[in-house]
Amino acid sequence: MAAVSKAVAAPERTVVTTRIFDAPREVVYKAWTDPMQLGQWFPPKDFTSPRCEADARPGGIFRCDMRGPDGAVFVGKGVFREVVPNERIVFTFAGEKAVPPPILVTVLLEAQGNKTKLTIHQTAETVADYEALLKLGVTEGLRQSFEKLDALLARIATRTIASVAGRVLTLTRVFDAPRELVWKAYTDPKHIVKWSFANDWESPFAETDVRPGGAFRIGMRPADHSQEGFAFEGTYREVIKPERIVQVIGDGRVMTTTFEDQQGKTKLTLSVEMSQAEEQERAGWAQILEHLSEHVATLTGMR
Repeated sequence: MAAVSKAVAAPERTVVTTRIFDAPREVVYKAWTDPMQLGQWFPPKDFTSPRCEADARPGGIFRCDMRGPDGAVFVGKGVFREVVPNERIVFTFAGEKAVPPPILVTVLLEAQGNKTKLTIHQTAETVADYEALLKLGVTEGLRQSFEKLDALLARIATRTIASVAGRVLTLTRVFDAPRELVWKAYTDPKHIVKWSFANDWESPFAETDVRPGGAFRIGMRPADHSQEGFAFEGTYREVIKPERIVQVIGDGRVMTTTFEDQQGKTKLTLSVEMSQAEEQERAGWAQILEHLSEHVATLTGMR
């Protein structure tokens, strides 16, 4: 907790801002650590980012240059000091010619259901730098950046809604595609390998026999092949095409997926008994459904 303590211990040179974002914590965290997303919102209103880098690990580079309406580019860069995925990010940041002056940025992410409370501490090295930061309009600039982050999160989500009752995790998402197409993407092995994995993973193979008593087997391994991986497998208990699938996973847990037609769109609801920590299960399954959405969109020609 050293970085937070440092920020709290220097109120005379720290700007503290808190905001609630209507998105799960892991989604907000990714917006801070994915360079493609970071560059879309980090610069304030009317500014863009011609170069953005984020190597989210201690010692990794943080860089987000900003181009103003007049074409002038302000170089801003620093180094990650601490990264706790989905919880906490600490990095330094400074502009060339001390615009903005050097600051230590501490980002705290707190889950509040499907929303995220974000608290950011911006601590200047000296009181003079703090005063310079205020003159630059850091509070208004951050407000504008957060408005852009809100808009980005809204675009990302045709969002997955998740809830937990006991040890059962239920996720719901509406796909802008016909039910038959979503069903096919969900059950056909040639489609399953395109989406059935969490971030930084892949599915090297998939086998399905979609009928009561039939088996399914889906390969899972890290995308960098750092581990051998495993097979997610089991049997189908119930299949009502294109409405409902009940699967029994190899360890005995039950997973139920329903497909509801909504005037040409499809509401998919997935319920699964959890075997791991709630946050890990919630994040992993939400990422899988995000990948399914992206794949379905390629089939409809909408993206």
